Amino acid sequence: MDNSIQHTILEYGVFSSYGIAVFLAFIFYKKYSHTYLRFFPWLLLYVFLNEVFAEYIHEKFYTNVVQYNLYNMIFFLYFYFVFYKNAQRKQYKKYIAFASVCFVLASIINLFYESFLYDPQLLAYIVGACVLIFCIILYFIEILFTPQILIVKRDLLFWVSIGLLLFYVGYIPIKVTRHFFDSDAENPFMILITVHLLLVIIMNTCFITGFLWTREKK
Repeated sequence: MDNSIQHTILEYGVFSSYGIAVFLAFIFYKKYSHTYLRFFPWLLLYVFLNEVFAEYIHEKFYTNVVQYNLYNMIFFLYFYFVFYKNAQRKQYKKYIAFASVCFVLASIINLFYESFLYDPQLLAYIVGACVLIFCIILYFIEILFTPQILIVKRDLLFWVSIGLLLFYVGYIPIKVTRHFFDSDAENPFMILITVHLLLVIIMNTCFITGFLWTREKK
């Protein structure tokens, strides 16, 4: 299959998966409206609109970097909040709080050598993604030693965590590679873009599964 056709199909798949995830997030909102994921549908809607208008903004202003830099900060900080509030052990809360501060400091340091308006904030992104992975691992460790493990597949946060973990573990190497290496090498970078799009679809599929499977806690 021609690379451009494959890329177009995957882009439609990404937009469709985002759209379905947003739709189901609001349809099944009652299931988790009492949890700390109650703001998740609005975040997903923001992400979806961000992707829809990204190309237009790039054509209009010749860059959309600031749009994604701002999005990454909002996205990471929201999930740090969710995992902090969900953690039952005080020690884990302290770990998450400390790691969140590290992300904020990395974001501030990043501003001194890369423009927030015109340059991707690589340091902030890598630290932010690693902190999120750390939060997810703590969440998994914690539920292993509670009765929740028996019904975890009915918990939305479990599926959200799976989706985020798969995406960021897969995307961090792609992010670093695309930042430091020559993007004129078309074929290798098309492969990276293809993997990136597949990771987004997998992540959204996990979200969709969570919305469908989650049961409202009585």
